[in-house]
Amino acid sequence: MSRIIRCPSCAAVYPLDIAQIQAAHGWLRCGRCQEAFNGAGLDVPATTLQLPHVSDRLAGEALEAASVDPVSRVPLDELLRREDRSDHAAAPNQEVSADLMAFSEALATFKPEVPPQPASHFVEKKAQGRIVWYAIAAVLGLLLMGQAFFLQRHAIAALWPNSRPVLETLCRPLHCHLKPWLNPKAIVIESASFAQSGESFVLNWTLRNTGPMVVATTSLELSLLDGFNNPVVRRVFLPDEAQAPEVLSPGQVWKGSLTVEVDPLLVFTQYRLLSFYP
Repeated sequence: MSRIIRCPSCAAVYPLDIAQIQAAHGWLRCGRCQEAFNGAGLDVPATTLQLPHVSDRLAGEALEAASVDPVSRVPLDELLRREDRSDHAAAPNQEVSADLMAFSEALATFKPEVPPQPASHFVEKKAQGRIVWYAIAAVLGLLLMGQAFFLQRHAIAALWPNSRPVLETLCRPLHCHLKPWLNPKAIVIESASFAQSGESFVLNWTLRNTGPMVVATTSLELSLLDGFNNPVVRRVFLPDEAQAPEVLSPGQVWKGSLTVEVDPLLVFTQYRLLSFYP
């Protein structure tokens, strides 16, 4: 029984015996284009193909093209695909792989040569690096001092009153102002009185700065209380209204007095005087 095989490269067709194909393990070589291929699945139906004469035949590497009758047989040796299994066939790949491995190892161990530099060069660069770091540290220190001065300028002027003119000069370009230090715990009311004088009342007080720094003078709050110690009326006197000094030095005492008009219909039994910063 024969089969008709078509070359997948040049489309030439050949009639072959099944036994021949099996003996060649399906591997064939086209006599026209010399293409080696596996003939499995490349059958051409004999009913649809007319083969009066086939110009080329399936043969080995040394065969020449010739006319073949559709029922002619081809020698088995010409259908076998000769495979060279000798060691020298793989030698080129081995040599290439060895060359690539040698190149990879050489590349991994490659270290560029750096020309030696004198020791003085390293010492100079080290000194330059230290100078740069010192300069950066100095700039950061000045910025920190400036920030501390700006935020704590009021406390500095309160602790060292003699530095106030210098601080005011430094503040002028920055458009900042020096305010008196606020410390409500330092101002203590040592004595106070609220007595009627004719149709009015007179409020007297004595304030002392018990702290170690110059502080701003506080405002005063006068509350008139009923018999249950509840405020009936309340009045606040700012330092300007009480004609108070702007600041009080450590240990300084300030005595003041104000005349207070009270509604005759207002009933109260006692008063309370507080010192605070509004």
